[in-house]
Amino acid sequence: MVRYDSLTGLPNRTYFSDLVQEALAERKKPGTVGFMVLDVDDFKHVNDMKGHVTGDRLLCAITERLRRLASDKMIVGHLMGDEFIVFFPNETNRRDLETRMHRFHEQLRGNYEFDGMTFLVSFSAGCVTVPSGDFRLEEMQIRADLALFETKSRAKGSVTVFEQEMDERYTDRQKLKDDLRDALASNTLSVAYQPMFVPDGSSIECCEALSRWTHPERGPVPPTVFIQIAEEMGIVSDITRFMVMRACADCATWPAHMGVSVNLSVQDLRGTSIIDLVAEALEAAKLAPHRLHLEVTESCLMEEPVKVQAILQELRARGITIAIDDFGTGYSSLSYLDQLPLDVIKIDRSFVRNIGEDPRRFKLLRGTVNLSRELGLRIVVEGVETREQLALINKYQCADLVQGYVFAAPMSPDALRDLYETLARKPGDSRRRGRRVA
Repeated sequence: MVRYDSLTGLPNRTYFSDLVQEALAERKKPGTVGFMVLDVDDFKHVNDMKGHVTGDRLLCAITERLRRLASDKMIVGHLMGDEFIVFFPNETNRRDLETRMHRFHEQLRGNYEFDGMTFLVSFSAGCVTVPSGDFRLEEMQIRADLALFETKSRAKGSVTVFEQEMDERYTDRQKLKDDLRDALASNTLSVAYQPMFVPDGSSIECCEALSRWTHPERGPVPPTVFIQIAEEMGIVSDITRFMVMRACADCATWPAHMGVSVNLSVQDLRGTSIIDLVAEALEAAKLAPHRLHLEVTESCLMEEPVKVQAILQELRARGITIAIDDFGTGYSSLSYLDQLPLDVIKIDRSFVRNIGEDPRRFKLLRGTVNLSRELGLRIVVEGVETREQLALINKYQCADLVQGYVFAAPMSPDALRDLYETLARKPGDSRRRGRRVA
């Protein structure tokens, strides 16, 4: 019981380490050895959908295949949960060993059948090779974990061999995490706004608030980088709080017909605190609820759709405008149009790309627009970059609002103020100033 995992019957980490040391001590000549960490892809989904008993049965089935593939040539252990570890003790050169590791990984994936059920299972893996005399399990596991992180980030379901650059990237990323935490604590993030125009470009009805971080040494850090890091750290809701409070305060200084749109993370919708945050921000800014738009993506809806739906319904009941962002990039978007309390659909830029040259793509855009309008949704077309794209969109009345570089890139609050004041001075604007955001 001390040596073996009670579920799989495989050596636990401590006994696995003992077995590896014995194998190294028995070697008659030096050579290259390897270590691999295997993680079952989407195992949580099995537990959530089929139950933990089925999840345990799957782990046992995986164990049996591991044992069969390893035979007496490798040492296999169970690390924790859905993670397994493998030691490759008897290779003489790195190239042959890496080939063997890739083949082992490939043979492990595939269908697993039991109790009348079939599961197609893939594994993300990280591995490391080292001269046998230099093997230290603690150090090897750190390196294999870094390689596993690379696999999950870049090519889930594959295997990555550790390279020294990964250690440097990991150290750099950890430093960036510390710096981001400091930036949040010192309130040094900023906000840029990208306007959403009426299709003829004559006025702005809403602006999307975009978080920005200028690092004191690195300069501007892309949002795709620091938002992902914030999600890994579990502090993305701190960024959301900053954005909602700041966006509402800024919007309160804009003309009454303009609204502001803020993106929500999947972590923001795991509890009801977002409702309290929105109420606090609106009260502090004295902003009418309909002027705040909250954007959610399909990824926000997949984990706990019933809970997310209830939160969005509560927000909408309070007068908040709800939009689905990047529509069309997922697999089940059409069902969300019917199930969720939505007001606005933001059609992803991928629908707009090449619409002038690709009639099929343009038909897809028009079909999506027609369906959305039948459901009473307002339509924002994102990523409009050229006058040709804009002309087609306007000719076939595909948008209520247009967002993209054809009109304006994201800009500072001061630049936005200059822009809407310039538009307001143009002739014939009295009707537009009275227009109210949806």
